[in-house]
Order: sequence, then structure tokens, then C-alpha cells
Amino acid sequence: MEFRKIQFTGRSSYIVSLPKSWVKEHGLKQGDIVSLTVNPDGSITIFPGKPKDHGLKKTLKICKKFSPDMAVRLVISAYIQGYDTIEIILRDEMPLYKVAVRKTLQSLPGVEIILDEPQKIVAKSLLDEDEINLAELLGRMESIVKSMFGDLELIIQDPKNKELLRDINDLENELDRFYFLIIRAVNRLLSKRGVSEESGIIRRTFDLIGVLLIARNIERIGDHIIRIAENPSDINVPYLIEKFTEMLSQVETRDLEKVDKLMLELSEEAKKIDYRASIAMDSYRRILEYLENIGETIINMAIS
Repeated sequence: MEFRKIQFTGRSSYIVSLPKSWVKEHGLKQGDIVSLTVNPDGSITIFPGKPKDHGLKKTLKICKKFSPDMAVRLVISAYIQGYDTIEIILRDEMPLYKVAVRKTLQSLPGVEIILDEPQKIVAKSLLDEDEINLAELLGRMESIVKSMFGDLELIIQDPKNKELLRDINDLENELDRFYFLIIRAVNRLLSKRGVSEESGIIRRTFDLIGVLLIARNIERIGDHIIRIAENPSDINVPYLIEKFTEMLSQVETRDLEKVDKLMLELSEEAKKIDYRASIAMDSYRRILEYLENIGETIINMAIS
């Protein structure tokens, strides 16, 4: 680490000199522009040259050597990596592929299809990236999971209710949409070479990784709620709702004592479960483990 004195020049400017070796290494000279980012912890990061635009457009060429599922995964990958325009070119007449790709694009938050030809689809993201708030997105995911738990309680009481099963599956699809949006938002924030979000949960760059891990565990909890709904048996759903709510409340407050007690309780509860008894009990245990994972991430965010 190098130390430099702040100097005063003119009537109102403060300057800090740059290391000569760093300037030469990046081929800079007097008059060139450097970029800087003010980080949440008050530090400043300096980059050589102007910031570059990242991934404005991505062209995906799809042929029959890929499965329709792979075509869908490629589209989702382009979205979460932050591309503003996604162009899909189908090498042959591939109606099944096109239907799958179109449905996927229509399900992604903020995406509109602007061109739809027999062998070409172009979609554009209309999201205002500066308006995305990660705390709000996590809050939305939390709300969806609570609604899924509510449906699950009713399904356990009435396993033959197909309408409830359809509703809980619709909620799970909505959960996936917000999960993809969070990945995209985090990627865009990182690509800007700095973190500037006034959500209360992003205080260090590491918090972005923490948000991704928390969102992933919430998404996996949703998957296991669906698994229980498809194989219902009597489990303690109110307990899951209570512990899920308690753990998610710590994402922002980060009370390590409370997180510690909650994780110990979840661990003890998981040990009592005979996960071999049924598919539902196995998923019940897995949900408790995902809540523990969220606790571990909160601890890491608290001390980062």
C-alpha cells in the first residue's frame, strides 16, 4: 500500500498524485482521462481511461444441435449478464424452439420483443437500471414465498385442489423472474466498477455477492415448496413461515446474536427430522438448511 499527501491547488481544488509506474503501465500521459468511483465505505477506486459499455447487444445463433431447453438457458444467460438487446437467430425452421424462446423472453422482467420474424427474434430490455433497488426485489421475493407457504397450508388440507396447485406454480414462476432480475441487477452494478445503491443492504461490494446468495437460497426454498405441494403430507408450515420471516428480517438489521440463536434453532430442528419418511419431510429439512445458508451469508455481510 502506498501513501500520498493531499495537496491544494488553485482556490478550491485538492489533488493527489498518481504513481508513475501505474501511469506508465496503462499507457497514460498528461491530459488523459481516468475514471473514479466513490464506494459505499468512502474509499475511491481509480480506473485507467473512460469506462466501457458492457454487453449492449448479444446475438445468439440457435441450431438443432442444441435442445430447446438449451436455447432457453442461453436466452436467460444473456439476460442475467445484462445485455440490453438480445437477438436470436434460428438457423432452420424450428417452431418448437421459437415458441420456447418467445415464452421465455415474455416472462423476463422489463423485456419486450421488438422484432418477430420466422427465423429471427429481437428483444430489448426497457428496464431503467438506476431505478432497481435490491432490497425491494428481495422484499418481493420474500412476499412471494410467504404467499406460497399460504397456498401450501391449504394444499395440505385439500390435496386434490388443482386450482391451488396452479396458483402456487404461478407464484414459483414469478419468484424465478425476480431471481433473474436480481442477478442481472447485481451484474450491472459490478460492471459499473462501483457500488451505489441506497437500499440499506448494500454497504460494501461483498454485499452484492451476499444478495445473490440470499436470492438463490430463497429461490431454492420456492422449489422445495413446490415439491411438497406435489407430494403433500403434514408438515409444520407455520413454523417455516415464522423462521423464514425472522431470518429475512436480519438481511438489513444484521443482529449477529439473533442470527446465531436462529441458526442454532434451525440446526436442532433439522436434526429431528426423519427426511427418509417422505418427499415432503426431505424438502422440509432442505428448507431449514437453506435458511441456515441465508444466516451464514448475513454473518459474512455483517463483518465484510
